[in-house]
Parts: sequence; structure tokens; C-alpha cells
Amino acid sequence: MTEVTDFSALVTANQLGLLFGNKPQVLQNAITKFLAGSSVRTISTELEKYPVEILETEDDFTWRLTGHDEKNIPLNYAYTAGVNPIVTGSTAVGKNGDEVTLVFPERYFTKVNVLVGMKNEIYQFRVLADPLQKSDGWHYRTKLMGSGAKTGIPGIELLYETRFSKEFSPVEDTMSIEGGGVTYSSPIDMRNGFTTLRMEEKVPGSLMNRKVAGTLVGHTADGDTTEFTVWMLYAEWQFEKQWEREKSRAYMFARSNRNEDGSYSDLGPSGYYIKQGAGIREQMEVSNVYFTNDITIGLIESVCTSMVEGREDVENVAEFMIRTGRRGATKISKGAQTVASGWSNLTIYNPPTIQKVNSPLHSNAFTGGFQFTEFLLPNNIILKVEVDDSYDNKVRNKVPHPEGGVAESYRLDIFYLGTKEKANIKRLATKVGDIRGYMGGFRNPWTGEVSNQHMGTMQDSATYTRYTSIGACIIDPSRTAVILPTILE
Repeated sequence: MTEVTDFSALVTANQLGLLFGNKPQVLQNAITKFLAGSSVRTISTELEKYPVEILETEDDFTWRLTGHDEKNIPLNYAYTAGVNPIVTGSTAVGKNGDEVTLVFPERYFTKVNVLVGMKNEIYQFRVLADPLQKSDGWHYRTKLMGSGAKTGIPGIELLYETRFSKEFSPVEDTMSIEGGGVTYSSPIDMRNGFTTLRMEEKVPGSLMNRKVAGTLVGHTADGDTTEFTVWMLYAEWQFEKQWEREKSRAYMFARSNRNEDGSYSDLGPSGYYIKQGAGIREQMEVSNVYFTNDITIGLIESVCTSMVEGREDVENVAEFMIRTGRRGATKISKGAQTVASGWSNLTIYNPPTIQKVNSPLHSNAFTGGFQFTEFLLPNNIILKVEVDDSYDNKVRNKVPHPEGGVAESYRLDIFYLGTKEKANIKRLATKVGDIRGYMGGFRNPWTGEVSNQHMGTMQDSATYTRYTSIGACIIDPSRTAVILPTILE
């Protein structure tokens, strides 16, 4: 009968009469929240299972990501006495003891080390001396060892960005005088900042215990309905719900507004700078990001495996969580069905698949169907799929997808959450915490206080405000991944 009307600013009794007033012959005088996207359930809901870390102040926070104690180094170029630099067509480079100089961008290797490139067991280079630093990198004098020294190495194995690593440090078994050195990887310093949020709402004192004609109906994040017959109860519920929504979105979607020199440019009304830290999404996007419209279990398995293979600090059982929208969950389930097509047939003897139901259409009616929500992948990788309603929110997510729905609904965010003792993703707060305050006249509809002898305003009104500083950090972004539809590329 009427269209949804959204409104903000000061709500007066006249507006209540206009919107919810006594109109005759109204069969159902109720407000229905049509937008299911009002749900506030996001990754922060999942993170609430983990303890929040409290910091002393609202200053920036830092943490260190320890690197592996070994890595490979890309080659700048290689040259010999006769060829400078070596190119693809070169052959038998370093044959019969000829020296080969390898140029790297950093001093990672030492003398006596044996270095290997792409073919580890065939071509092995022994470092003859400490490297010499020049303008184009560190120059290492080397010789081939073993069978590779007899044949030489083709030039294609010594091209730009061919990656080399240290193998071992062989020495003579009699009267040796020196050995290979120890290499170190410095930790990566990570930094982020808090995002400070504040909301407020002002209402006139005349709304104290003001009832509305009919019932106000609100929907919770879990889909339950809550009924209100008093406006202030409804107003406070809306305030708290929208406050939690803003906090959830700040955890997930905040983008750092820090300039490259560490300064800020966004001034608030007070004349001080607004500082916004990087949310979970922005921190994830520095690592594994993939664009595809073809979501398969093979792709997901490969992505998850790449995040744990060769990692000594990952538990024997690695549990990943995928958060996605309903469209993405459907794609995953269909991909699993394709993989499962070679398994035992799913039949009526599988109770979860086909079950008997009551229906007026037939005396022998059945319901059928299933959805894969958890997978046990090879190498003890557990993958759990969770639908996050915020991905399907058509108000916030505006880019349509050619296959239906919004593009965000097809997005897959893959998290290695770690354990409660050693979480990979953390919520951060300050000692100030999540605070609230009231500024009221002689009537405060928010608290029910009347005859306030310590009025904050001469106006017969009251303002409710909430304030908090929140932050998030991903300890190791390389343990997260994002799979996006190509339309978002």
C-alpha cells in the first residue's frame, strides 16, 4: 500500500503521526524491513570467537612477520670472460672449469657456498670468493661442479630473474681453512592504525514513553523478528544495530588514509586529522589475489595448498574458512558435485539426499537435494564454507554479475584463522573501549530520566552518542587469499 520511506535527523511527534498515524481501515499497521541486506553478520562475528587484544593507547600498532631462514634470489645476469652478458643462445657456459660470474641484487650468499638454479642436481655453482659490489649488483665468481662442469650450462638457465638458492658448503677433507657463512633474513615490520568511530542521535523529550499506532517490526541478523510498541525502544534498537554494522564494516572494509610520508590529509570539524587504519580486506589484498569466473574445487585446493606447503609454522591439520555470498556458495557446491561424480551414487538410500515429505500434490512425495559446505582436501587441509549475508547486500554492493545477483556474492575470501592461542587475524581495541554517553535536558527519553537536575542542555531533548577505536591485523597476509570474479578486475 505504501513505499518504504527512509528518514534521518530529528524525529518529532508530527513525523510519527505522519508515518505511523491512525489511519482508518488499515489491516496491518506495521513496518516491515524488506531489505534482508540489513544483516550485520560479517567476519567480525567469526572473530568474536577469539579474544580481543587490548592496547594501551590509540597510537599506531606494529608487529613483525618473521621471514623464513632461507630464500631464493633472482639473478640479474651472468657473464664469462668471453660473453657479457650471457644470452639465450649461449651454449656450454662454464665448461671445463671456466669461471662464470653471477650477479644478484643483494648479498645473500657467501664464499664456499654451492648455488643451484632451476636444475638443482645437474648444474651446481661453487662460489670462489666473497662478492664484489658494483652499481648493478653483487658479483659472485663461481665455477660449475660435478657433471655440469664437463658439459657446461645452456644460456637459457642463466637469464634475468632465474632464481638461485644455497644448497650446501663443501670443503676439502684435509687441512680445510674456511667454510660457508650463515645467512639471515630480517623480519618484516608491519604497521596499522586504529579507526575511530562515533554515532549520535538526538530526540525530543516529548518522545518519552511515546507509543506508536500499531507495531514496529525489526529483523535481527539471525532472521528473528522483534516487535516494538514504544518509539524509543525501536529507536535504541536501530541505533545499536547500525552501530554494530558500522563497526563490522570498519573491521572489514576500512582503507588506510595515511599518506606515503606517514601524514594525513583528512581534517575533521574539530580541526584535527581523521585517521583510518587498513581493514581486513586491504591487508589481504597484498598477498594472494586471483581473478576467475570458473570456481572449481581444484582451484581452491591449489590456493590452500600453496598457503601451507613448505611452512614449518602451520599445524599438521590446516583449517581454512571461506566466506562468500550465496552465489559463491552455490558455485563451490556445484564444483564439489562435479568432483564427487566419481564417488558412490547418491540415492534414496542416502537419507540426507532424498527424504519423504508431506505434500498435497502427492501421497508419496519426496524432497531431494544437498549442498557441500565442508571439504577434506589432501594433506590434512580442512575447508569450511560460510555464507556471509553482507556479500549479497544489494544496497552496498552495486556491481551486477552477468550470471545473476551482485558480483560481490561470487567473491571468495579464504582465511587461515590459526588457533585461539595463536590467531592469524586479530581484533584490536584500546583501554578506552566502546563508550557511550548522554546529553539531556530535563527529560531524557533514552534513559527514562525525568526532572534531571544536572541538565546538559536547556532544550527539552536528549542526545545519545557512542564512540570507539577499533583495529584489525593479519599477522601473516600470505595465509589468506581472495578469489574474485573477473568483472571486479
